Amino acid sequence: QRISSKALRMTITLSHKIELKANNKFKTYCRKAFGVSRFTWNWALERVNDKRERKEKIDVLELKKEFNHIKRRQYPFVMEVTKYASQQPFIFLKRALSQFFDDLKSDKSSSKRKGFPVFKKKRYSSGSFYIGGDLAVVKKGSEIKDKRFEASDDKTYLYIPKFGWVMLREEIRFPGKINSVTISQDGDKFFASFSIETSEIVYEGTHKENAQEALCGCDWGVKDLLTLSNGIKIKGSKHLKRRQRQLARQQRKLAKKQHPRTKGDKTPTSKNYIKQSRKVGKLYRRIKAQRLDENEKLSTVLVRHFRVICLETLNVKGMMSNHRLAKAVADNSPYALKEMIKRKSALRERTVVEADQFYASSKTCRGCGKVNKDLKLSDRIFVCPKCGFTEDRDVQAAKNLTEVYINRVGLASPELLKLKPVDLTALLDDLAINGLATSRVESGI
Repeated sequence: QRISSKALRMTITLSHKIELKANNKFKTYCRKAFGVSRFTWNWALERVNDKRERKEKIDVLELKKEFNHIKRRQYPFVMEVTKYASQQPFIFLKRALSQFFDDLKSDKSSSKRKGFPVFKKKRYSSGSFYIGGDLAVVKKGSEIKDKRFEASDDKTYLYIPKFGWVMLREEIRFPGKINSVTISQDGDKFFASFSIETSEIVYEGTHKENAQEALCGCDWGVKDLLTLSNGIKIKGSKHLKRRQRQLARQQRKLAKKQHPRTKGDKTPTSKNYIKQSRKVGKLYRRIKAQRLDENEKLSTVLVRHFRVICLETLNVKGMMSNHRLAKAVADNSPYALKEMIKRKSALRERTVVEADQFYASSKTCRGCGKVNKDLKLSDRIFVCPKCGFTEDRDVQAAKNLTEVYINRVGLASPELLKLKPVDLTALLDDLAINGLATSRVESGI
């Protein structure tokens, strides 16, 4: 098959996060780099705040020149790590300030505006620093001219400036130019996040294309993770709930270890407390990874099978303030799932439509359009008090979300809602392959 030169020129930026095989020496280097990055950010932000108080013009790039002029004399420790650890925070701060002032000028509500940048705190289980693409080098062990690497070494290594080579746990999946690398810590594990510029041909070769000319409404729920407008309900795995007893047992053990129990308590932290805290952190990371994996798979399946996806806009912050729902909401992470769908839809040229936050998708009758304001959360079957129309509450909400798109583009025909039996089977098979449990609800009860 011939590939046009135009298609080869079209590029796309992808990210790939890979765990690093970190020894104690590399962990010490990372802690230094994290500290330099944090110190530089706080140094620049302090001067920005001073300029705001004096109502002077804020120029972050001028602050960067000032810092570069004095850093060798006043802050020699920043020279022990890569130059990007002390340079990139200025770029990030400039971007954050621009976004803050742009949001102030826009018509966004106060809840959707970006806040003013804040100082960074020292944390022992997290941190990050940036490496530019000009210094990011990835090679096989056999390609590195060093006596420590054998000629038959086929493992992949990343070069860290002013440190050396660090082994990657897996190979980079996408060939292309490395724009940047971000080294980060999560608990006792260290990761490298690659930003890679590759061609669309490579992207299409690694991502299956199976989208039909179909429209899908997605209603998020607490009991079921998602309900689709074609009657398919996707069950959430509830990873936090499944591990609640195990987590409580580990936290009880942690509470019994010697450690400071109040702010002024000077009781030294025991080594057993540190060991147990690592176990608790490892369990939390496992829950987080499983939830992330489930959302990644679900968002990929939806984007793969539908051209238009209609979503509801949820007030997640308000839902989290309800102590009866907060844990279930956090266990499903609806906002993260929505952002994944939007990001992947942009890459695959899909259309994502979001309904208004106050659109009553669950309470609006599809038969006559009457809004049943007396509908409770415990009522799982919708019964219209006016026309008597009866349907599963979540399925009706998903179908009402599709009406939002139809009304916007002026399409009166509901044919887009229908999937062919072959396409429906392919969708169910794809969900089953990815380990996503489903059930089917026929429209009309």
